[in-house]
Amino acid sequence: MLTKIWLVAMVFFTLLYAFLLFERGIVLISDPQPVAIALGLAILFFPITAVAAIFFEVRFGIRLSKISKLVQNSNIELPEYELKASGRADHASGKAAFEAIQGRIQEDEENYLLWFLLADAYDKLGDRKRARAAARKSISLAKEAKAL
Repeated sequence: MLTKIWLVAMVFFTLLYAFLLFERGIVLISDPQPVAIALGLAILFFPITAVAAIFFEVRFGIRLSKISKLVQNSNIELPEYELKASGRADHASGKAAFEAIQGRIQEDEENYLLWFLLADAYDKLGDRKRARAAARKSISLAKEAKAL
């Protein structure tokens, strides 16, 4: 629950900042000076980009949250990790879980729940780039299966 409160607060303050920045851009565009107009157009780019980034990240998080609940409610076997204090998996247990999940995916490549577990394994091993790629694949497969 605390995470959701922080999310709402951060989104609120970012959107407030974007709105105020957008307002400054409009004021600069209304100025007759070409430099002010160019600066105003450049400033308008940032709030639009911020709002788009927030939208896509929040949508990504909501979809993964739904898949997480589907994983918890399914009878799929969850991997066991020995976690460090940082929340990352011990390398040996993480690697073993990762290899087990990867083997299960080779048997059933269209299973979005397994792709979610793979994303979690990558995340626990500290590979955020691959974790996000596997999570995107999980979301894509879940949409195809009409689970989202």
